[in-house]
Amino acid sequence: MTTRASLHGRRHALSAATLLVATAIALPCQTALGLITGGEGNNAVADPGWPNGAAAIFNHPGRVAYWEGPPFGGGQWHAECRGDAKALNAVLDDFAKLDVKAKRVVVHDGVGQSFWINPNREKGKEAAARIDWTFMVWQPANWDRLRELPARLRPAADGDPDDGPPAQLDIYAGGGVRWADVVLPANLKVTDERLEAHGFAAADGTVLEGTVIDLATRRPIPARIKLERVEPQPKGGYLYPGAAETVADDKGHWVLKKAPAGWYRIVVDADGYVARIVGHARFDDQPSWHSYDSGLARPVTVSGKITDENAAPLAGVEVRLDDLVCEAGDRYNAPQEYAFTTGADGRFRSDQVPAGQASVWLRKSGYCRPGLGRPITVPASVVLNMTKSARVRVTVDFAGAKRPQGYIVHIEPEGGEAVGKYGGSGQIDAKDQFSFTDVPPARYVVHGRPNPGNDNEETEPVTIDLKGGETTDVTLKVK
Repeated sequence: MTTRASLHGRRHALSAATLLVATAIALPCQTALGLITGGEGNNAVADPGWPNGAAAIFNHPGRVAYWEGPPFGGGQWHAECRGDAKALNAVLDDFAKLDVKAKRVVVHDGVGQSFWINPNREKGKEAAARIDWTFMVWQPANWDRLRELPARLRPAADGDPDDGPPAQLDIYAGGGVRWADVVLPANLKVTDERLEAHGFAAADGTVLEGTVIDLATRRPIPARIKLERVEPQPKGGYLYPGAAETVADDKGHWVLKKAPAGWYRIVVDADGYVARIVGHARFDDQPSWHSYDSGLARPVTVSGKITDENAAPLAGVEVRLDDLVCEAGDRYNAPQEYAFTTGADGRFRSDQVPAGQASVWLRKSGYCRPGLGRPITVPASVVLNMTKSARVRVTVDFAGAKRPQGYIVHIEPEGGEAVGKYGGSGQIDAKDQFSFTDVPPARYVVHGRPNPGNDNEETEPVTIDLKGGETTDVTLKVK
């Protein structure tokens, strides 16, 4: 049984034009689900608040699909298009006039693939998913709001805050667009990621290249670079077997040629430093070039003590450091989670954490720590407390009505969902029940609805006051 929980809002019923993306979030025993919406074809999409000039580019007649992401807020729109150089030149003229300060044009080898039509790069769908360029644009209000979220929920490349939300054209020069026929407006600059622009040839296949430096001294590091395959497991989780590796030279430079097709993560490691995941990518059989410049940090110490509301030590608390941002301002994702368990004295300690900013998240059955993770500056020593949590057992009374195959119950704070407040949804079981556990004590509203369904099918909301250490029973009556 999966619980859908969110710290910052949700979207309603799932449909055929919705991708469901699951991402772990720090609510005890909960999984947050973000929705990526979109569709196929070139029917005009109503302007949701894009910068001036974006609608004409987005609703290009050559568009074969579109989608909106990222999870947990949306507002980043992607148009996936086909066409030749003549059609693209008209798009570039419009792009040059777009009312956006940060405009980026990136050119790639090969033929592009629609994320919406073929998200898993299945061989049988490649022809239908062929594209020649993509256009990405933000709703500025969503970009501003997402920048306030924890680092792990923000888009990886969300632009310079001084320039505002970026817009980007990604052009694939191996299909309908002949790059020699492209006319680039004078005010646009190109980032050329084709192999030939970096001294490589098609015979080199998929090429990975980068440099590694010490984040503190800015000096190069003779690091080890590992290409690890991402293998989802039937019962959840992933394995990461090694697929290829290389080493950086005394200038910190490294190259890996002929990377095999597949889904991978790129890990950089060096003696005396904290290992780091510097990228994830799906490679196909087309020759291409990918850049992974990165920096490593020396390890420092994080320690602390977790207590209950009476200041007594709590044993068996799962402590996780998340939202790690190094001193350079970039996320620092490690191959292994920064996760620890408190001992009988309520204490934990790790000497293998990179210096920078982080958040501390706690989990222990029967307890909670309301709100988002506690921000800390690493190295650090902290004392945090947890309070007894509540449990809600929801029963749906169909009162003779036909029970739909899918039915969810939802809980949210009185007054509506907000960043830092508990909320969630769950699918009822064969007994028409679902239980929310480890809920922070507060006043909540509970309702139910079919899934898929619409607002008119929701039950009447029930308001409840939850107290720590207690279970509250709620019955929802279907209309």
